[in-house]
Amino acid sequence: METRTEKKYVLDMAQALLAKTIISAHCLPDPHFAAATVHSIYYDTLDLQFLSEKIDSTYFKAKVRLRWYGDWDFKPDNGPAFLEAKIKEGGLQRKVRIQVSRTGRELALLSLGDPELATLPALLATRGVGLCASARPVFVISYRRMRFIDPMTGVRIALDQDIHASRHALSCPGAAGSPMLSSAVIETKGNLASLPPYLAPLMTMGLRPESFSKYLHCYQSLMQQHM
Repeated sequence: METRTEKKYVLDMAQALLAKTIISAHCLPDPHFAAATVHSIYYDTLDLQFLSEKIDSTYFKAKVRLRWYGDWDFKPDNGPAFLEAKIKEGGLQRKVRIQVSRTGRELALLSLGDPELATLPALLATRGVGLCASARPVFVISYRRMRFIDPMTGVRIALDQDIHASRHALSCPGAAGSPMLSSAVIETKGNLASLPPYLAPLMTMGLRPESFSKYLHCYQSLMQQHM
């Protein structure tokens, strides 16, 4: 049985163009989703339970988000939107994805306080995911994503850049907190458990493996917390 591995690597945003050039020289653009923007409403409890689980690396972790897509200029399209949950217990992980009735363009127009958004996590119960606490929208994270396929290995590679919290419902963000992250992320999915060799030159420019959470890093950036 083939083992699929997901790995994340982080580099400074200033190196994203170089990373794109190197990846493009060795890989083919994804034939279906070569370039797009990704928009996600992240849900959490009033006391940010899901965020705390991530920070503390607890045995049980939950992530709930509402995701849609758009063009390179961050304009949402009329395509479908999906409610997603990732539940991790120890080394076991389960992902649930449910298409919702609204399009991405419609969801982008709703305020984070809209009652309709607050009710959506209840849909997860239809797939056997019971949340122990009520989740509400916390903020929207948006970024540009380029997707590639390595023709030699079949590994899928994504380059995420311009990651930022475009909207938030935090009550007391840092006075000089920034919605834009200074990092870009390379993610590989496939049967390759280590960095593709053609990306090795980026290691000298700061590329490093990291279990990178866009939710956590955007929160820390907005709150001016040390990362």
